[in-house]
This record gives sequence, structure tokens and C-alpha cells, in this order.
Amino acid sequence: EIQGFSKDRLKKQCTHVTTLTGKKLLERRSNEGEGQVEQVEELEGSGCGFVEDTSLDLQVGVVRPFLLLASQDAAHDIDTLRRYK
Repeated sequence: EIQGFSKDRLKKQCTHVTTLTGKKLLERRSNEGEGQVEQVEELEGSGCGFVEDTSLDLQVGVVRPFLLLASQDAAHDIDTLRRYK
């Protein structure tokens, strides 16, 4: 099955990249497999070198009874804490 697979059946994809300085780039591959990089945006002081995730992470892992592992979001959520009391 793997030997019969053709790369031509793959969809072309673009990858959005944010560098450490906040510069935003768009990466594409040509049909020959060569990489192309296109600068999309560069605004001084407007970007971070990471993708900000503003959603709450309320997952709690029970390592042992009375030993939990969670993010600070779960530690600040009273309903989550009560569930694992």
C-alpha cells in the first residue's frame, strides 16, 4: 500500500510561521519539493515569538490519590478544584 502511494495525490499546503521576533512568514513547497518562504507581515513591536492561547486548560491529571497535576487555569477555577476535593 505504501509503495503504491503517489505524492501527486497530496494536497498542496501552506504553513504560517511566526518567528521569535514576531515576524510572520508563509512557507510553501513547489512541485519539485523546493521550499519557498514569503514574508506576510512584519510590524515592529506588534507580535510575540509565540502563539497566544487564551482558552482555559481545565484538565486535571490524577497522579496518585491527593496528588494532582494541572495548569494554573485549573488551580484558579473553583469548580474544577471542588470536583477533585
